[in-house]
Amino acid sequence: MPSSSLFLRAGAILSALSSTALAGASLYEIEDSYQGSSFLEGFDFFTETDPTHGFVRYQDQTSAANAQLVKMIGNDQYIGVDYQNTEIVTNNGDGRASVRISTKQSYTQGLFVVDIKHMPGGICGTWPAFWSLGSGTWPQNGEIDIIEGVNRNSVNKFVLHTDTQCSVDGTGQTDPQNLYNCALDSASGASGCDVNAIEPNTYGSGFNANGGGVYAVEWTDDFIKMWFFPRGSIPASITAEKPDVSEFGTPNANFQGDCDISKKFLDHKFIFDTTFCGDWAGNVYAQSGCPMYSGLDGMASCKKFVAENPAAFSQAYWRIGSFKTFQ
Repeated sequence: MPSSSLFLRAGAILSALSSTALAGASLYEIEDSYQGSSFLEGFDFFTETDPTHGFVRYQDQTSAANAQLVKMIGNDQYIGVDYQNTEIVTNNGDGRASVRISTKQSYTQGLFVVDIKHMPGGICGTWPAFWSLGSGTWPQNGEIDIIEGVNRNSVNKFVLHTDTQCSVDGTGQTDPQNLYNCALDSASGASGCDVNAIEPNTYGSGFNANGGGVYAVEWTDDFIKMWFFPRGSIPASITAEKPDVSEFGTPNANFQGDCDISKKFLDHKFIFDTTFCGDWAGNVYAQSGCPMYSGLDGMASCKKFVAENPAAFSQAYWRIGSFKTFQ
């Protein structure tokens, strides 16, 4: 006959297994929800000169609302750019009117889920992004680029930036790693460590044609993982606001390796913006299949195209269903 001590040991084992199973379920509870008519209440409008040297004039909230650059479409938040007026290219920091907003609240670790129905990508001259940025001098406390691309890109780029030592393995993910060192002081420099999505519905026209989808970011002490779920394939636990990452499958990007995530990524605010030309879109414009002008290089051609073709940007808008944070 088994002794009572055996039953006690068995009970302890079952209890431990139960606790492990619960921990493995990776359930999160909602913390903040940005959606509906109160969406913008949680954001600040950035009106300074674009740090990426874009051909853009970021608007304050009143100006953006008056120009219909921010408005509600049903229960979704619209964030667009001016597509009515031509501009003049000068050396005075002019550019096309647009919007850049960042969360008032800062975050360190958690699960972050954004539902987007339309994005500004796939248009010559544009550089849209949904990203997060740490406090201090860039990139002192890290940068996480969740949605980013330029010009006529058709797939998304996931990127991390740090100031010093941080490299990743590029394993445990569905999409290919391009650069492995995230640090500004490495050979990668300002490019960071990036994963290039392979799915055509992750960005731009393909994304929009499918009604968009959901991007999710899980950020812990050990890793930063990112998933994209196209419309029609969003996990039920996300829809129910009880996200279970154990059901998400292999992430598109899995940033972990020789990198102290807990020290390199701190106090992030999440940002939506659309800029034009600038350090990335302008510098690769000539290689993007976009209109070039006689006697002008890629950057100058980018600015001229953006300035003189307002109608080209009628689809350069975000339509956001919600942005939710979980802990």
